[in-house]
Amino acid sequence: MQKNRPEYYNNIDKVYLKIWKLLNEGLQNRDAPFHIPVFICGNKNQFDGRIVVLRGVDEKQKKIWFHSDIRSNKIKILKSNPKATFLFYDKSEKVQLRISGFAKINYQNTPTQTSWKKTVHMSRQCYMGDKAPGTNFVL
Repeated sequence: MQKNRPEYYNNIDKVYLKIWKLLNEGLQNRDAPFHIPVFICGNKNQFDGRIVVLRGVDEKQKKIWFHSDIRSNKIKILKSNPKATFLFYDKSEKVQLRISGFAKINYQNTPTQTSWKKTVHMSRQCYMGDKAPGTNFVL
């Protein structure tokens, strides 16, 4: 039996503090485990998960967000079913976090413009290709 349990294991208030600490570390540190969660969405009996990069955390409003190409398959899925789940895992902390909720797609609005202005040129290239993400290429 493990004797050195972290304080937050049996205290819900400390659990929430730990969750937001890990989320904020994931936002600020690209090497932190919570920086690249799995995002899962689907429709009917077809679900799909993919790695995304954590781009925003708002503890007060209980929101987290990431960027996506508007042409991606996940956007099509979310338009028909906005229910989604994030899965985070920190091996060293032995913490798995699942967050379920409803996704909101921001496109050509103030949040999108603000995010785009903050995005460095190299990262913008990910969203400016001729082909949509997930397109099969023939070599």
